[in-house]
Amino acid sequence: MTDNTTIDKLTAGLKDKLKVDAAPFVPASFTAANNDNSDGKKIKHKAPQKRHTNRGKNNKPKDAKPQQNNDRGDKSTPDNAGVGKESNAKNKGKHKGKKDFGKSKSSKPRDNEKQNTTTELKKVGKDEQQNDGPSNKEKKGKPSDNKRQSQGKDKGNTNKGKTKAQKKKQNNTRVDIRDEKQVDDATSKQPQKQDERKKTAKPNKKSAASSSSSAPTNKQSIPPNQPQTTNDLNYAAGRPLTVVHIAEKPSIGQAIAVGLGGGGNKSYGKSLPVHEFVDNSPFPKAPKASKVTHVVSSVAGHVFNVDFPSEFQSWDTVDPAELFHAPVVKKLCKGSVVKHLQEITKGADFMVLWMDCDREGENINFEVLECCMHLMAGSGSKFDRVYRAHFSAINPSDIMKAYNALGKPDKFQSLSVDARQELDLKVGVAFSRFQTRYFQGRYGDLDSAVLSYGPCQTPTLGFCVQRHLEMETFKPEPYWLLDLGIMNSGTMCRAVWDSGRSFNRNKVDSYIATCRDANPASVAKVISVITKDKNQGRPVPLNTVALLKACSKALGIGPHSALQMAERLYLSGYLSYPRTESTRYPKSFDIASTLQDQLQDNRWGSYVRDLLRDGVNVAKGGVDMGDHPPITPCRHARAGELTGDMARVYDLVTRHFIASVSHDAKWRSTTVKISIEELGEKGEFTIRGKTLISPGFLAIMLHKQYGDEREDVPFGEEEEEEKDLPEFKEGDMYGLFFSGSKKSGNKVSVAPTGKFCTLDIKEKMTTPPTYLTESELISRMEKHGIGTDASISTHIENIIKRYYVELIPGRKLKPTKLGLVLAQGYHLIDNSLVLPTIRSDIEGQCNNIAKGLAERDDVVRKAIDLFSAKFNYFVDNISKMDVLFGSSFAKLQDVGKPFTRCGFTRRYLQFITGPPPRLYNKTTETVYVLPIGGEIKQWTGRNCPVEGCNFELCLYSVGAPPRTFPLCPNCFNNPKQEWGKLPGEDTTTTPGDEEDENKERNIRRMAGKNMIRECPHPDKMPLIEEMTVSPDPESNGVLILDPHLGPKWRLVSTREPTIVHMPKSVEKVTVLNAKDEVLGCRMMSIEFKGGESPLEGGKKKYTSCFANDEMLQGLVRIHHGDERMKASSRGGRGRGRGGGRGRGRGRR
Repeated sequence: MTDNTTIDKLTAGLKDKLKVDAAPFVPASFTAANNDNSDGKKIKHKAPQKRHTNRGKNNKPKDAKPQQNNDRGDKSTPDNAGVGKESNAKNKGKHKGKKDFGKSKSSKPRDNEKQNTTTELKKVGKDEQQNDGPSNKEKKGKPSDNKRQSQGKDKGNTNKGKTKAQKKKQNNTRVDIRDEKQVDDATSKQPQKQDERKKTAKPNKKSAASSSSSAPTNKQSIPPNQPQTTNDLNYAAGRPLTVVHIAEKPSIGQAIAVGLGGGGNKSYGKSLPVHEFVDNSPFPKAPKASKVTHVVSSVAGHVFNVDFPSEFQSWDTVDPAELFHAPVVKKLCKGSVVKHLQEITKGADFMVLWMDCDREGENINFEVLECCMHLMAGSGSKFDRVYRAHFSAINPSDIMKAYNALGKPDKFQSLSVDARQELDLKVGVAFSRFQTRYFQGRYGDLDSAVLSYGPCQTPTLGFCVQRHLEMETFKPEPYWLLDLGIMNSGTMCRAVWDSGRSFNRNKVDSYIATCRDANPASVAKVISVITKDKNQGRPVPLNTVALLKACSKALGIGPHSALQMAERLYLSGYLSYPRTESTRYPKSFDIASTLQDQLQDNRWGSYVRDLLRDGVNVAKGGVDMGDHPPITPCRHARAGELTGDMARVYDLVTRHFIASVSHDAKWRSTTVKISIEELGEKGEFTIRGKTLISPGFLAIMLHKQYGDEREDVPFGEEEEEEKDLPEFKEGDMYGLFFSGSKKSGNKVSVAPTGKFCTLDIKEKMTTPPTYLTESELISRMEKHGIGTDASISTHIENIIKRYYVELIPGRKLKPTKLGLVLAQGYHLIDNSLVLPTIRSDIEGQCNNIAKGLAERDDVVRKAIDLFSAKFNYFVDNISKMDVLFGSSFAKLQDVGKPFTRCGFTRRYLQFITGPPPRLYNKTTETVYVLPIGGEIKQWTGRNCPVEGCNFELCLYSVGAPPRTFPLCPNCFNNPKQEWGKLPGEDTTTTPGDEEDENKERNIRRMAGKNMIRECPHPDKMPLIEEMTVSPDPESNGVLILDPHLGPKWRLVSTREPTIVHMPKSVEKVTVLNAKDEVLGCRMMSIEFKGGESPLEGGKKKYTSCFANDEMLQGLVRIHHGDERMKASSRGGRGRGRGGGRGRGRGRR
């Protein structure tokens, strides 16, 4: 493997490219166009010229709106911009999802009903279909080309008089639901009051190009504190009604039930508990009802995740370039959630949604509505009886406050999440698939299972690499300065040279010579002494970004872990909602009450008592963003009640909150100006010091150094040092002494005060910058708009997980060899892929979608066109990046060892340990990815029985104790559809971690295959069928004979960590070709040891079908182990106990 010489040579040239303000690269296929947004700013990105071949009159584009499909409820294939008509026609209404959820059946495709829906959910009823008007294709004057105009003319001008809301375009993401019941297409219309807030200004039809701002402007979301009523208040007058409350997580659902019902609830259910109680007080939206039954439950985060259809999942048959214009489907995270939602909402009169009050929460709101709103009781507009609670804490008082001020779900925020998810999926997967396959097929020591690209992740890496190159290209230079020391009252005070520093040694020497040769002798004279009191302002309230920086800098807790701790504290009721951009408390925030909760604490209770007595102060500065208040404590946690990092984070947040409403700290600052007359303005020096008069908020804050970092502080302008200065008086003079010289005081008449000073030259070197700390990186990401307050921590965690950077002492991020090569390769090909400019613009457009100022489909289409062209340019110039890889990593043909034979060439394949593990054929340069999560061993002399394969087999062991399965490298990489579902494709998630787990699942796909902790082949694959002796009654898998064979014979389950141990009396087991006629399993020939046979008459040989052989089942011992491999340092036996019988029937 060669060294990094090539990278070093490129460093100097790349430094200029790494400037953040550099203009992003745009391929020649792009046409510059002015894209006006609502603020009058220009967006430089425009779709390729070929998309506008017919522009209408005078060749000027009109404010065209692209064709779109119905809202979420429409499961038909969307007409995505940029997808060919043939592709749409082929896919429309025909795509069926995989059977990922046991025996639940995929829904039947329904026709793509052409209708023009609004951005709110609409009920697709017979009458409404007749009145909704023509489809988007039929809108007159809206299409951007002549072909669409002709369609509009043929259909007739039927859209005249339609409102702007009726002409709204919809989310083009189709939904793929696998459950017994499909969701009805959309639901009810928004009421007139909901439409009023979405009135828009007319678009500028003279615009040079259609832009996102040609969509609605001036749309405003309902503020969280503004209640809204859209149903008839006489609803359910005189009769009982049912209100269903749905939270985002079970813990929040329980808090809501306690807050509304006071604890007297009837509860049932395990994974998603249901709390039910009757309230005799009126429901705010139906005050005339005789009785109100409340049903409170939850989901477990997102109901759906975004993915490509099955036909786009293959790495081998799908060109990554096709993914940019591929359809996107929403797949259920867990099928039972939909069934649960439908059961509890069926027949309900009202629905109140209690999701987290951010964009992701709004997105989950509409996922829930898709699943079950159509099952609500009553006729007419059911969306009128759907409300949304806005809350920032889950204590009872905040729950009741939100309950009495219900608003409506915000569709615009939900659409912004849909846009971001689709962009991240398409861009990230396309780039990641291509570069992973390209470089893993050429190099063997890349240190990463997948070379992932992310629109936010990669610019985050770019910041770290930029700092690294600044350090590498930094050239230390010597500089010199005058050092003046004043001896006063036995204390030596160092004075700072006001001229800063000089890079010319001769010039500084001349200053010393001037003073030494002066006659009369030079003196240092005090020309002014200024003493004044200064206030140090209390900190502004804490938002998410500030919390992450504080935890990293003061506590040494990484951003990802810090946010997890804050979320756990929120779910436990200790902190307010931790995802907020606000740094100012709203006027309605009760500061005094929050402080009173902390009075009994022995750490800060006395301080809080004094603060309440003297009067609290309103926090200075900050901005109230209107989303959530800043992060504050919600309830008192006694010392020892919390442990570990949770206790440390709670302590920091509580102290910061108290400090933010405390008094300012007061300092007495002294500045002494000293001058040497012979040097003129170059002879001016300053001594500074300060002492604390009143500690104020500093008395409560343990960590005073986690504020914003000041980068590029000018030399000599460092903060004042806390120290006491001796007394200085204006006019005092000090005789100068020089290094190695005698006293010069005899040359000048100076009062005999015993005061003197020294003047000397100090030589120093300029120092390079250090690696970025996590706190500094967060600041840069926030400044350049990379990620959101909620996702910044995830992006930093990702570049550490991918081993693009490593965390070094001081919580600094140092790029690895792989991270350096990737980032520099992007710069060589297209620096906009790693600079933050484009992603920042897209984040801004997503913000406009959330505010109702841009159309979701316009933003997605333009961004996809931009990245699609960049991807093609990247592929065409990948050889530039390959040069860097070649200088840093070893070629595949130079690593690995002969392992197993190829079935096509009969040559040995080289085993590359990875990550990821893979086999490489030097002759054909073919790479065969191997499963991740187990141990791969050789199994010499056995070939795959699949026709046309003939690859030599391996063994794959997983679990503790290990279960071993046969593995064919070729069939693992090229499975056939008739073999059934591929292993490792389960899409269930842990509640609360859905987003992270979905991303990890996609990353595992990008690596070639998922993490495999079971048999790597489907059960119907011929190799597995040859060894199948019984169905596994505890799973959907089968039991096969362990390929290790004797002397310890056993059966292993292909899908569960179950091992069936044969009795020790068995000497040999052979799987026969004969099958049981009923079960279809193969028969076994069992041979017992002499004298140990349990058969009648002592027979040694016995033919058995294990599935229905009660005699043999009574002899076996069943062990239930662990899916994970046993850690080498821990030992252990899994869940079972060695020697136990498990669930076997025991010996007879």
